[in-house]
Amino acid sequence: MDMPKTILNVEDVQQNRDLVRRILESEGYRVVDAVSALEGIEKAKNIEPTLILMDINLPDLDGFTAVTRLRSFPHINHVPIVAITARTVANDRERARAIGCDGYLNKPIDFDELVSEVAHHIEKGHVKSEVETKREQYLQEQNVSLIVELEQKFSELQAAYDRLKQFEEAKSDFISVVSHELRTPLTVIHSYTQMLEMLPVIKNDQHAQDLLAGVARGFNRLQDIVEDMVSVIRVELADTSFDYTLVSIRSIISSVKTEQTPNATARNIELISEAPEGLPVVNGDSKQLHSALSRIVSNGIKYTPNNGKVVIKARHLPRNDKDSFSFIEVIVSDTGVGIDRDKQKLIFDKFSTASNVALHSTSKTEFMGGGAGLGLTIARGVIEAHHGRIWVESPGHDPETLPGSKFYILLPTQEK
Repeated sequence: MDMPKTILNVEDVQQNRDLVRRILESEGYRVVDAVSALEGIEKAKNIEPTLILMDINLPDLDGFTAVTRLRSFPHINHVPIVAITARTVANDRERARAIGCDGYLNKPIDFDELVSEVAHHIEKGHVKSEVETKREQYLQEQNVSLIVELEQKFSELQAAYDRLKQFEEAKSDFISVVSHELRTPLTVIHSYTQMLEMLPVIKNDQHAQDLLAGVARGFNRLQDIVEDMVSVIRVELADTSFDYTLVSIRSIISSVKTEQTPNATARNIELISEAPEGLPVVNGDSKQLHSALSRIVSNGIKYTPNNGKVVIKARHLPRNDKDSFSFIEVIVSDTGVGIDRDKQKLIFDKFSTASNVALHSTSKTEFMGGGAGLGLTIARGVIEAHHGRIWVESPGHDPETLPGSKFYILLPTQEK
C-alpha cells in the first residue's frame, strides 16, 4: 500500500489550518502544520514534504521570504510550493512565481480549487523558472544570505524573549510564594499584639502601649505590602472576581477624597475634587475602582512637596463616530516633581518608581515616601479589567520648578 503524500501547511490562523486539514485528509493526504515561517522552514527540511502550502502573511517572516529560503536547500528544491493569501496586492501572483512558487490561491479557500491545485502541482512537480542571468543569480544569493542572517537574529530575539518570559514568571511565582508565606507570621504577630494589649500590666504602662502601637503600625504597613503583592498576581493572572454593578464615578471620587484628605492635610497639601452632577454611570466594581483611584491620588500626594495641590477632575466625553460608548474621563493632576518622559510608561510596571531608590523612605505620607512599586501596576490592571485606559503626561522631572504630572483615566459608560 502506497504511503499517503505529505502536505506541509504553513498557516498561523488555527481556523484556516483546521479547514485545510479537513479538506486534504478527506482526499487521503497526510497534513503537517506549521504556525510560523521559521517553523515551516525547519519542518520542510526535516520531513521533505510532497507539497508546501505557504501563507503569505505570517507573524515572523513573510511567506515570500520563507519561499526564497526554502528554494536555497538542494534536497527540497524540487518540492512544489503553492502560495495562499487574503492579500489583494497588485502583481502578487507574478511576484509569487518569480521567487519560486508554483501556484497561487486566494482566501477564502475554495474546496474544489484547493483539491485541484494540490493534485495538479503534485503531478507536475516544481517547474524551475527560465535560466537566470548572472546578475539575477547574484541577487538571489544575496537575498538568501540576508534571509539567513534575519533568521539568526529572529531566533536570538525569540530566545531572549523566552528567557525574559521565564524570568517574569519566576518573579511572579516568587512574589506569590513570599506573600503567602508572610501571611502566617503576620497573623501570629497581630494576634499576640492584640493579646498583649489586653493585659492589665500593659494597660497601665504608657511606654509599653507606645511600643505596641509601633508594632501595630509596622504590621499594618507590611500587611499593605503583602496585599499589594497578592493583588498584582491576581491582575497578571486575570484572577479578578469583580462584583460588577452600576457605579457613580462622582461617588468614587468623593470617597477617595475623604480617604486621602488626612494624608494630604498632614503635609498641608490642598486636595480638590471637581466632578459635576449628572455624570453617566459605569459598569464596574466600586471597591476596585476606589482602590485604583486612591492609589493614583496617593501617588500624587507622595510626589508633591508640602503646601502643594492635587486635583481630581471628572468629565463626560460624548460618544463619537469611532466608539460605541461614551466615556468618563478622570484626571488626577498635581504640582509635584513630575516624571521623566522615559519613565512615563515604565512606572506602570511592577516595582518601578519615578524616584531615586537611594532616597527611599518607608513613610506613606512623607514627601517622596516609600512604596513597593506596585500601586500603579494594580491601578492599571483594575482600569484595563474595566475596558478602560490609563496613562500619564508630564513635562519631565524637576524638583526645583515642579512641573507636575497628570494621570488620565478613561472608562466606558453605560450610555450608548
